[in-house]
Amino acid sequence: MHKPRQNGSFTVPESGNFLDQLDIYRSAYEKLETPRKHDLRIQLLDLGKQVRCGTRTWVRQDLDDIAHWKGLPEPMLMIQKNSQDLEDRLAHTLSIVDETSRISALCEIRGMGPILASTLSMFTWPDSCGFLDHHTSNALRFLGYEFPKKHYTSRFTVSQLLTYLRTIRSLADSKIVSPMEIAEALCALDHMRMRNNWLDSTGIIGSSPTMIEAKDF
Repeated sequence: MHKPRQNGSFTVPESGNFLDQLDIYRSAYEKLETPRKHDLRIQLLDLGKQVRCGTRTWVRQDLDDIAHWKGLPEPMLMIQKNSQDLEDRLAHTLSIVDETSRISALCEIRGMGPILASTLSMFTWPDSCGFLDHHTSNALRFLGYEFPKKHYTSRFTVSQLLTYLRTIRSLADSKIVSPMEIAEALCALDHMRMRNNWLDSTGIIGSSPTMIEAKDF
């Protein structure tokens, strides 16, 4: 059961309000992306479509690009240390039907923690997966869900990723959108909340609860 939370001058009464203003948050998320990052996202989504169609598999360079898109420099270095059969291992792992087993197997690959595993899964199946990071986790926590407070360097467990995926799928189903879109909106929500709190601490924003719109982001 989740309950309303208030933090500084930024108030989201309940998750329903978050969903009602999904377009605002997704518009704000687009402002987070540089043109290069936007182009890379489109490219990776296209590659994921080819993977789903069976016309190609993910290769080592793709993982580097996904880690780069997610801003994960350490995994980029660790991925290079995998054996030559990485591509075959990826293809086999992604073919595992049971999600718990598949995510666990992905996270056993060198450099592939839950954050990168969630992002790879999102680019492979954007209609059922979304990326996990400290922003999306903190946003859900802010909305009243039982998620741990995380920082940029925080690590997640496989169990936390699986719980996260179930949660964003539930939110996505209620608005007939994709979990990927929910993840983007959650990321923007946390960025906007942090910005509002900073402005409030400097006295730029008054004490009354407000909702920052995308144009203010």
